[in-house]
Amino acid sequence: MKTKLTRWLAGVMLLALALGSGCHKAGSSTSANGDDSDDSSGGSMEARMDHHGDEVMASDTKAEARNWMKRPRHVFFKADAKQVGQFVEDFYGAGATQVWICDVEEHEGTYYGEGLLVVLPKDKDARAKLFEIGSRADTAYQNDPTTDKGQKYLYYSLD
Repeated sequence: MKTKLTRWLAGVMLLALALGSGCHKAGSSTSANGDDSDDSSGGSMEARMDHHGDEVMASDTKAEARNWMKRPRHVFFKADAKQVGQFVEDFYGAGATQVWICDVEEHEGTYYGEGLLVVLPKDKDARAKLFEIGSRADTAYQNDPTTDKGQKYLYYSLD
């Protein structure tokens, strides 16, 4: 349990850093290669999210979203399960490769999903549809807007 909590805290800190850098993105300068990366913070927000997504994919604190949500003791701290379920269906319907509930924590027999990770396809048209849905999810989960810069994942904090 202590190890899970440590991993969870590390993930939250990474997310906070990523989201924090997005808050001042409008004022950031464009690097010589034309991206919006902020060299002082370890790369672009998209690169940090892809790194976090890779960590999620390698972890055992994730589950396929549709299956995970079928269980009655699988809940969210603050997010509305019906809304999360609709986003899961919308992402799959638009061509998401996989949708995961991630950063799952167990407390007294109840499992809390703390993140939603969408694995993006390479197909340009499907990606455009996913980013359109993602803009609604950004609003719903109070994330900074995300645009397609070739990243592998979309990530939404559900707590």
